[in-house]
Amino acid sequence: MKYAMKAAAVATGIAMLFGTANMTEAATIKNSAQAVTAKAPAADQKAVEAAKKELSQKLQQKNTGDMYLLYVGDKNLNGGSEFLYYLDMFHFTNYEDYLNQATKLQGPVLQEPEGLPEGYHFVKGNIQPPIAKNRAEYQKEVKAEADAQGKGVYYKKLDWKEMGEINLNFANGKDNLQMQVSHKMNKDKSSGEYRYHTSDDYDAETAKKHPEWVRNVLTWSDEDHVYNITTNPGNPLTKEDLIKFAETAVKK
Repeated sequence: MKYAMKAAAVATGIAMLFGTANMTEAATIKNSAQAVTAKAPAADQKAVEAAKKELSQKLQQKNTGDMYLLYVGDKNLNGGSEFLYYLDMFHFTNYEDYLNQATKLQGPVLQEPEGLPEGYHFVKGNIQPPIAKNRAEYQKEVKAEADAQGKGVYYKKLDWKEMGEINLNFANGKDNLQMQVSHKMNKDKSSGEYRYHTSDDYDAETAKKHPEWVRNVLTWSDEDHVYNITTNPGNPLTKEDLIKFAETAVKK
């Protein structure tokens, strides 16, 4: 059975491992920012643009993990959205630096699994805040503060102490192995059962439109999180290898 495009979404997070995540409608993530409030009593285009410009000027900070949420009362002045996230995501090229930061946060910590073949090494990783999990709470908080102050344009820093998503990338020459953990949005039931499909299972249309999705994917979940380990097409690592890695992929 060939996997249709929507079925391929299981691997989307891994395939877009280090791209900017996109949350349309009520939220969009961009790299970095710092909070400020516009002084205008009502939202207007000039105030919105001034706020975004100031935020953009603060994007120079690197690897702070800072997250800010911009609220615009008149959605028509912000591309149809009331909210816009600015995020200086944690990025790593050193494995020890990643572990040091990850262990400071609540939630599961991915680690290099035991038994990786010789030649595999850590390439890069990132840690993202729990926006998907807490989006409604964040937006309610910021909007309430804006309304209380009579602000049509308002933004503030949001502190986070829990991981929202972790991505790790290991490589060995032309082959690579990627790992991901993210919050489980549909908490119907926990499933420790491993599910696996290969790069050959994707339908031709999906493979053509989204070649970055086409990977060998092992997925499992617990009550609160979903885990993925994926490899590139043609990678000699087998389903059994990935299951073995999964057993030590999460730090105890």
